[in-house]
Amino acid sequence: MIKKIIKKYKEMSVVAKASLWAFLASIIQKGITVLATPIFTRLLTTEEYAQYTLYQSWYDIFIIFATLNVFNYATYSAMKEYKDDRNGFIATAQTLVTGLCLLCFTAYYIIHLIYGDIIGFPLPIVAIMFLDILFFAAFNLWAAKERYDFKYKLMTILSVIMGTLGPILSIILIHFVSNKGYGHIYGVAFVNIIIGLAVYIYNLFKSKNRFDKKYIKFIFAYCIPLIPHFLSSKLLTRFDRIMINDMCSASEAGIYGLAYSLSSLMIIVNDAILKSLTPWTYQTINENNEKKLKSLKNNANYLIILVALANLLLILFAPEAIKIFATSEYYEAIYIIPPVSASIFYTFLFNVFANIEYYYSETKYVGLASIFAAVTNVVLNFIFIKRYGYLAAGYTTLISYILYALGHYIFMKIVCKKHASKYNYYDNKSILLISIIFTLCSLLIIPLYKTMLLRYTLILGILIVIALNYKKIMKVLNRKNKNSEV
Repeated sequence: MIKKIIKKYKEMSVVAKASLWAFLASIIQKGITVLATPIFTRLLTTEEYAQYTLYQSWYDIFIIFATLNVFNYATYSAMKEYKDDRNGFIATAQTLVTGLCLLCFTAYYIIHLIYGDIIGFPLPIVAIMFLDILFFAAFNLWAAKERYDFKYKLMTILSVIMGTLGPILSIILIHFVSNKGYGHIYGVAFVNIIIGLAVYIYNLFKSKNRFDKKYIKFIFAYCIPLIPHFLSSKLLTRFDRIMINDMCSASEAGIYGLAYSLSSLMIIVNDAILKSLTPWTYQTINENNEKKLKSLKNNANYLIILVALANLLLILFAPEAIKIFATSEYYEAIYIIPPVSASIFYTFLFNVFANIEYYYSETKYVGLASIFAAVTNVVLNFIFIKRYGYLAAGYTTLISYILYALGHYIFMKIVCKKHASKYNYYDNKSILLISIIFTLCSLLIIPLYKTMLLRYTLILGILIVIALNYKKIMKVLNRKNKNSEV
């Protein structure tokens, strides 16, 4: 068995190996974070745990302005556009990010002098945050180039080291600092800064072309139009914790943050399935074969049902998950997991619809959907958190993601009408029915949290359904087009 696996691995192309190791590195990092959660929830109070989740929330918002997210889509495009001077682009992008980080921190410092700690953290923590952002960006600029060149070994090793040492150092520092919540922040940030600094210096000396106006113009032209989309996406996923902290309490923000983190485990499942569905969708549309288009419809339904069942398993297992990952003071989080897990299902769904938009390069619709969903989420949070407390945030998130998916469905229909008027690539009626049934089941499970026997019966039933269909699931997930380059 092991010999067969090793043989198959050796036979894989460089592209396939790079994809495999990138996926494994992501799984390992997320896995370590998840495994460390029970330790942190037992070492930290809900208020202290909230400090780290709030730090991450503000971090994800500030990084958009301090880096323009240049290390994502823009860098990959630049690797193709400027293939004769890739190191020059990386060095220039790093210089620009350095300037933007200094500018953003200076602006915050001036605001801090006038209004004080407006985000709830003292200035030294904010300074660490911007250093973390700067060196994290430097690492990811380098990593993007490594991925583009399919050089996965060192990148994978460093990614795993960062994902491992961060939680370990945090656990150590928690015992040596007076504010334990800050100890968690220091541990993760210091590891990112140290490794990122080494990569920053490497990027700096790899090219003498450290400030090229041509590359600066490219970055601004590419990244600035995407800021509304990136910002809206982060507001949609992070701003609820900030609002709960301000409108309710830090303790409740910590409980909500834990529930959101556990629900986000399903993103790993979503990503794995989406990575199978996306290239298949592109290839099928490209080939324009009636039989394959019908197969795509049927199997897309199958995968959507699989994602729904996986999310229902987590919802059913919520009471046990909270007991494993946290102490009794976090127990109320079980009532947040159902709506937030349902939201994760809709993130998968809008990505399914967005695949069609991306295929036809109609990316302007992505930003519109993000902005609408984010604004809706903030408005609903402001109304309902104030009226019903922090538990309402889970349901406002669900409503926002339903609207997000619906927006992408409408835009997908517009794109199809424009580029392929005679085709419906997905079975839209079945998807609607699956979504309604899933959402109702997610919410109807909540009263069952007090009846363990019934919940376990349902869990067993879902597992049996998945087991009976295991071969078909693997066949669909491993489906490869013979003409694929990979």
